[in-house]
Amino acid sequence: MPKRKFFIFDCSKAENCCDKSQYNEAGIREKISMLMHLLLCRPCRKYTSKNTKLTHLIKKSNLKTCSEQEKKVWKKSLEKEMAKKES
Repeated sequence: MPKRKFFIFDCSKAENCCDKSQYNEAGIREKISMLMHLLLCRPCRKYTSKNTKLTHLIKKSNLKTCSEQEKKVWKKSLEKEMAKKES
């Protein structure tokens, strides 16, 4: 994204603040400054829109992580398959 500076923030800081606000880590002052930046900066508005959609899709997908035990089992299974193909 191009480096522009509107209303206290440059674009890289606006991106960072957008990410923080997605996870409720941004303070009130940061959120207000980011909103003012977004009024003037079209590329950052697009980034924020895409980031919001991505966050929504990830939450909607209901992804689950694997336990360490499952990872070990899969790794052994893959190693066995690789050994068979090499033979």
